[in-house]
Amino acid sequence: MDKKCHHLIIDKEFKALSPLYSKDILSKAETDILLSGSLSSPIKVWGNTILTDFLSYQICHKLNIPFEIERITFYSRSDALLYTCRTFIETENLSEPHNRYLIGKAYFYMCALMADVYHGRRPNPFAKEHTQILKNKYARNKTAFIAASLFHVSPTTVTKYASFANAIDEIRKKNMVVSDAILEQSFRISMENTIALAKLPTARITWAYKEGITKLPENFFEAHLQLPPKADPQIKQMPAYDKDAELSSLTLTINAWNTSMERFLRISKLSLASDEAKEKLNQALIKLSNTATLIQFKIKESDHES
Repeated sequence: MDKKCHHLIIDKEFKALSPLYSKDILSKAETDILLSGSLSSPIKVWGNTILTDFLSYQICHKLNIPFEIERITFYSRSDALLYTCRTFIETENLSEPHNRYLIGKAYFYMCALMADVYHGRRPNPFAKEHTQILKNKYARNKTAFIAASLFHVSPTTVTKYASFANAIDEIRKKNMVVSDAILEQSFRISMENTIALAKLPTARITWAYKEGITKLPENFFEAHLQLPPKADPQIKQMPAYDKDAELSSLTLTINAWNTSMERFLRISKLSLASDEAKEKLNQALIKLSNTATLIQFKIKESDHES
């Protein structure tokens, strides 16, 4: 595969699964790539869509460092998204909320692809060790059992994580800062409260984030609770009226004009200018002279009034 600065697709759904890297991690990754002059492994893509290596792609383009790509084929988009979830879970040092989120998202992608398996539209993509439950015709939600086997949690936990993932996605639509803060644990909130928070309007979600969950009233998640009233806006204090402001401004402008005109007299060669340009300038000067005369008349008139 050619090594160059490939222009790839950053799909929002795939990118939303990616860990949130701290400034220190970003800086270290950038330094490592800069020193080595290349990536240690190709960027994996499905078609032209980046699967997991968003950070490497960003740094390579920033530093103009060429890189290789590795194309991976999947049966469907759900398979590709599931691959992304599993890769991050297996290779990244994730926060606990982000790990839950990815397991929940993986479960949804598994449900989509297993629906085709159950209807005979595609082969089962999972190893036999994870799909023993399929032999039990009485078992409900077999996909949750398969996910539980893959991610070493219980089927009940899988469905709870799925609800949590749904909640994060809903919060992200309303306030991405809050959803990111939950995943990186800078906003510490239980899984149950996260699910409840997602059902609230944007203003309430933002309020919870700013106040901190421990400072919220006990009935915060009740629909009828009103937000605290906003403080009365401060009345803007207008500056004191300056009776000479307009005259001072015009005086400065005229002084600037005089400077320009004096410079014109020193360096311009009117004999070289076109008749049209000279006529336009002459008309402008006449207009300026008339206006100046009128202003002088107004000044004298005001002196008699005072």
